[in-house]
Amino acid sequence: MNFLHDCAAFVFDMDGLLFDTERLSRRALHAAADELGVPLAEDAFLELIGRRMGDIHGRLAKQVGGDALATQLIESSEKHYEILLAQGVPVKDGAEELLAWLRAQGRRCAVATSTRTVKAERKLALANLRGYFQAVIGGDQVEHGKPAPDMYLRAAAALGVAAENCGVFEDSEPGLRAAHAAGAQVLWIPDLAPVPTEIQLLALARAESLREVLEFMKKSA
Repeated sequence: MNFLHDCAAFVFDMDGLLFDTERLSRRALHAAADELGVPLAEDAFLELIGRRMGDIHGRLAKQVGGDALATQLIESSEKHYEILLAQGVPVKDGAEELLAWLRAQGRRCAVATSTRTVKAERKLALANLRGYFQAVIGGDQVEHGKPAPDMYLRAAAALGVAAENCGVFEDSEPGLRAAHAAGAQVLWIPDLAPVPTEIQLLALARAESLREVLEFMKKSA
């Protein structure tokens, strides 16, 4: 992880990286499927991770057999998700401490998430993390979502640095592909979704948690 010290700025994915919310999303989706009587494979949620709503809708439509049913499923799932989120945004171990340390070191940070900007802003505010970021780039701000590089290129521009000088923290296959395509320096922190070996190799290093990243950076400072 030595490359992190050479990064001028850092960009964080959000769900599954800063927040342990992918598990909430999975619970919400399956609760919605049960409510609507829609058969859904246990691992159906995994291929939706890291993608924008339009892509999620298309993939769900293929799984359940139609756009209308996919729309119902998404609407019901969002209601269940909001109920779960109202109990508190689960922040990943070490996230706030790492962000505070980076701020103390004068490093600029952004979020690049497939979630729509207004929802991303809300979750960050609820978790008291919004103040650590100079920019929040949501999936609605770019023409092409992950795995295209658009989101990370926009985040780098918002931070005033070239993408190749950004350190990116990602957990999903679409995110790793997007950051690599942007030319950023990528660290992979696994979450729920399996990532093929050839995609794992796009990352310069792997860590098990943001706390591990923090401890490494503090010791190497």
